[in-house]
Amino acid sequence: MNFIDCVMHMIRFQYVLKQKFMKHVKFCLLVIASLMMSSGSIKTEEPCIGCYPGERIPNIVLHDIGGNILDLSEYKGKKVIVNFWATYDACSRASNIRIHNFLKENYPNIAYLSIAFDENRSVFEKTIRWDRLEIESQFCDAKGPRSEIYKKFSLNKGFKNYLIDENGVIIDMNVTPEKLKVIL
Repeated sequence: MNFIDCVMHMIRFQYVLKQKFMKHVKFCLLVIASLMMSSGSIKTEEPCIGCYPGERIPNIVLHDIGGNILDLSEYKGKKVIVNFWATYDACSRASNIRIHNFLKENYPNIAYLSIAFDENRSVFEKTIRWDRLEIESQFCDAKGPRSEIYKKFSLNKGFKNYLIDENGVIIDMNVTPEKLKVIL
């Protein structure tokens, strides 16, 4: 093999290597482009059901003092605050009164649903009258800590409240009147 043949062989070898390399580069670019395009289409139409901001709140169905049914899904199209509390828990009771009065004075268009977990319904009813709360917004789950709602929202870790948007998606949790002034 002479010098010219050797040079020609090297040129062909470089050409073949370049061709193979370009195939890999094209393949990698194609994979990257398809991943980028598909990542934007993974979004679901509705948020998943859960108990944290950005998730859709699970539906709640209860009976009020008068026997009327509370169905949270009927409040779609309205902002709602769902407040969990109990008469035996001083902090949650005080929070219930503060939020109720704040919304009544400042944001009457926001629905307020207050759910107490008291096994003694008469104590609940007396507390509502004593605290001067509107009965229409107050509900009692007489199963207390054995309630499915109590368990679903992990209320054994402390009572909470939720600010929910018009589509049932949780905007924020553990809101106070001060926090509501900023959010709303």
